[in-house]
Amino acid sequence: MSPMTNFRYVDFYDVPRTIVLRFQNRWFLLQSAFNDELDEYEKEYSIYLLPDSFEPVQSGSPWKFLEELELNCIAKVPVNSVQFDSTKRKKLETSVLLQALQL
Repeated sequence: MSPMTNFRYVDFYDVPRTIVLRFQNRWFLLQSAFNDELDEYEKEYSIYLLPDSFEPVQSGSPWKFLEELELNCIAKVPVNSVQFDSTKRKKLETSVLLQALQL
């Protein structure tokens, strides 16, 4: 089993759908957005590298930053390939990130 890393999330449907995490000294966003046309969530997480200046907000609307950033997808991973802790709300296994990001 690979190491686990903490994350924060919003949009939970079976699993977290929008995740922010610190991994290898950089901030990443994983997002499985809702597709209105298909009436379901995407089957893959799109992975975005957040700017070095990113700092998680402790109060207010911590996800407002998504509206202000120009995000470029750097990789994708199937949602079902991400292994979470038993609650699916605190930690995820890093092996899928290492593989997707080719680190």
